[in-house]
Amino acid sequence: MHHYFIAVETFEHIIECFCPDGAHEDSLEIKKEDIIEVTNDRQYMFDNGWYIKVVLNNDWHFHMALEDLERYFTQGMILSLVDIELKINHLNYVIDQSLGKGDEAAFLQSTKSLKESKQLKLNLESYLSRVSENLFMS
Repeated sequence: MHHYFIAVETFEHIIECFCPDGAHEDSLEIKKEDIIEVTNDRQYMFDNGWYIKVVLNNDWHFHMALEDLERYFTQGMILSLVDIELKINHLNYVIDQSLGKGDEAAFLQSTKSLKESKQLKLNLESYLSRVSENLFMS
């Protein structure tokens, strides 16, 4: 089963090269709203650990260190659909609390974050819908 994440901020990822001189190492910019599909294709590299094949925006294929993927997730740089839904629920709660307290600054910040989170959710759901349709058609 593949897992899907969406980037919530733009960040650089180093694509490692395992050649003796490491001359093919490259940097990839993962932009906000890019979709990262984590496949079941895994490889263990001696001295480097586990690497997982990922697909960026249904276009760019490369192997990413499991350690990097975990770091991006734990730092909140990428989110799954469930994570976004939890964030939306939390932001709705924060908005209700700020309205109750009359805290305009918290209200404005929370509504801005809510709008961004809903857009991320919509983008990820749209992508997942297209993936489902393509699987169904093939």
